[in-house]
Amino acid sequence: MKKQICSLILGALVASLVFYSCSRQQEPAMVIPANTTAKQGTSSAATLAALDLMSGNPILPPFTADPDILYANGRYYIYTTANGPTVNEFHAYSSADLLNWVDDGVVFNLNNVSWSHADGWAPCVVARNGQYYFYFTASKKIGVAVGASPTGPFTDIGAPLATGLGTDPIDPMAFIDTDGQAYLYWGNTTLNIQKLNSDMVSLTGTRSNAKPSNYFEAPYVIKRNGIYYLMYSVNDYRNNDYHVEYATATSPMGPWTVKGRITAPNGNILGPGHNAVITRPGCSSEYYFVYHRRTSTNVNERQVAIDRMFFDAAGNIMPVNITTSGVIGITGSAPCTSPTPVANGIYAIRSKVNTSSGQGLYLDIPACGTGNADVRTWTRTNCNGQRWALTYQGNGFYKIISQQPNHKSLDLDACKLAVGTNIQVWDQLNNDCQLWRIEDAGGGWYRILAKASGNVMDLANGDPTPGADIRSWSWNGSDAQLFRFEAAP
Repeated sequence: MKKQICSLILGALVASLVFYSCSRQQEPAMVIPANTTAKQGTSSAATLAALDLMSGNPILPPFTADPDILYANGRYYIYTTANGPTVNEFHAYSSADLLNWVDDGVVFNLNNVSWSHADGWAPCVVARNGQYYFYFTASKKIGVAVGASPTGPFTDIGAPLATGLGTDPIDPMAFIDTDGQAYLYWGNTTLNIQKLNSDMVSLTGTRSNAKPSNYFEAPYVIKRNGIYYLMYSVNDYRNNDYHVEYATATSPMGPWTVKGRITAPNGNILGPGHNAVITRPGCSSEYYFVYHRRTSTNVNERQVAIDRMFFDAAGNIMPVNITTSGVIGITGSAPCTSPTPVANGIYAIRSKVNTSSGQGLYLDIPACGTGNADVRTWTRTNCNGQRWALTYQGNGFYKIISQQPNHKSLDLDACKLAVGTNIQVWDQLNNDCQLWRIEDAGGGWYRILAKASGNVMDLANGDPTPGADIRSWSWNGSDAQLFRFEAAP
């Protein structure tokens, strides 16, 4: 019904047209994936290599869907709906840094299952008892196979683990609670929840069918601060508005209170749904949201992507910013990232690029103007046009407001999302074009990323001349894209 065969076709990353609502005229433009475009005016090998510092979405080359993610032995593993002649071959893809993914090949084949050889959908893998348990859908039943490593080989237990209520008992997800009790969630339109025995291959206890009112499929559960978060997809996957919502409970079996929406189509990025979530090991507040989406009119040409997920101060999941740039690379040695690496306050924002005589260059409103204007660079002055108030908004992003008397907001010109869009100050508006993520790049330097486009603040062509343009660009790791926040009186 929902999963169709996904051909293993290598494809180029697809740029996305993204439209936002602004109070002024918009000029929708192409957003170029950050790992596919070199910085204009540069051609050095170092700059081109730096383009790989962002994962880029989609992250896997083939058309595939329904991802689950696991961290084990220093690597991240993504498992997706099967491909092959009868949708029978499950692959694993792995990465050490969320940037560079390799196909580990077929880790489980339904040809080796006695009770089904087709329609392998939506796997979930968990580690326990020194083993890895591979839960999967086949012929609209839930199975489980066991292996000694994240890439198997996995051996089926010889019979379906569960069918469950509802016409499509699919999409298994295993969750191990902090008290050690494991649960299995599954089902399309009907949500089935039941405890797993400690052997992880048999069910026990009473089955619950408590579900949020708008639940459709693809359950995924995490626990945070004693609260259970059930994420699930809404609408048929062929619907352009296939998306993820969530509900919360104080018990892993419900009842569930509907909280809100996590994803939405973004321009020509359609159907962002069927998700999994992982926290970076050792970084309990650093959440990564893995999901599938498509830009094709062919509803089966879905692709896997990854973006950051944040909670607000009240514990609500904030809507995920759907991007083409993806996430910054991480390794086990990299420090945990914080959504608030810079304290609220008033700062002068200095570029890592200096003038030819060694003077600092700062974000500046030309001629200390008070109207809407492009932002450029200048050497340090006492003008309020070089003083910026940072205020964290509780959703992973800051507002950056000029301290000129009219307090204009740092803004993407006309809400344009293309690489090369000018950065300006404009009347304060309630839109994503005036929200900025600040990420620690090390050594006291930061990159400043626009929520609306996923591109970063950039000194045009690395120009060391005062008065050079400040624009947005795809991330390439150059000094022109690094900034420091200096205390300003």
